[in-house]
Amino acid sequence: MIDAPSWDALMTALASTTAAIMVGAALLEALLPWPARFRPGAAVPLLTRLGQKVYRPDGTPRQQSQAGLLALLVVWVPCAAGLWAVRNLSLSEPLFDLLFLLLMLESRPLRELARGSCALATQETLVVARLQVAPWLKRETGKLSVMGLNKAVSETCVLRLVGQWAAPLLGFALAGVQGALLWRLVQLMNQSWSRKDPAFDHFGRAASALYQGLNASVILLLALPLLASRLKQAAQLLRSGALWPYPAMGMLLTLLVDKCRIRLGGPRYYQGTLQRWPILGSGDDPDGESPRKVLNILQGIGWGWLMLALLVTVAGLVHG
Repeated sequence: MIDAPSWDALMTALASTTAAIMVGAALLEALLPWPARFRPGAAVPLLTRLGQKVYRPDGTPRQQSQAGLLALLVVWVPCAAGLWAVRNLSLSEPLFDLLFLLLMLESRPLRELARGSCALATQETLVVARLQVAPWLKRETGKLSVMGLNKAVSETCVLRLVGQWAAPLLGFALAGVQGALLWRLVQLMNQSWSRKDPAFDHFGRAASALYQGLNASVILLLALPLLASRLKQAAQLLRSGALWPYPAMGMLLTLLVDKCRIRLGGPRYYQGTLQRWPILGSGDDPDGESPRKVLNILQGIGWGWLMLALLVTVAGLVHG
């Protein structure tokens, strides 16, 4: 049995570890209400206006791509330098890291979106449901049916949870607060300069490529538990997901819909243009519970990795 002084020393050492900070930040983010205007997502309109000012509509595709890369650096470098300076002035670096990582995480609004969609996604309240989900979706919502609304919200919950919850956590694990900032800023810039908007097709290429590259490792970690129970049909599922415009995300969506026995994907309108995306899965059409179900599965996997990291850290401290 550990005596009192050793226990106190263990808890003090544990509190400053990366795993404990990650678990603490994720737990606080899940429990504490946080005003929307103080969340990182509030920066999306500002970044969109920045992109509209510098994307050069009269430029060639190469010039627009170069402008997008320059804009990415202009946003990232000052933020990284400011974060480094402020962290060096903090009285407690572990406490600063905890609070900063808490600021970077944003899963609570997704749970609220899934609950609200479940309550409103009926034929009688379809108009209200469309208005509620419109700020979350790049696609046009005016023609969405109840089934289309459930599909759109399910896909959005998965995409956003990867980018604004799992990715900052992995970024922090790999590179501290600078990693968390990089992963989250790239997600915000990819969302603000989405290539689904024809105006940003070339301008948003750098942000999109970096976002897909950084998230490949995040998606792999989230997909591994789902893939482990589907080894026999793994090749078929992964081939189906690779047809998605963003292959890594398509593979994760394919594994999720196979577990939930639903279908996602299909046609959607972006800026008045009909786009026919692949249909993922062979189950039933999603219902009002589907967004919450896929969100819970994905976040449960993330919590599993967090608990594993914490257990390994505690074991290392005890035996060390």
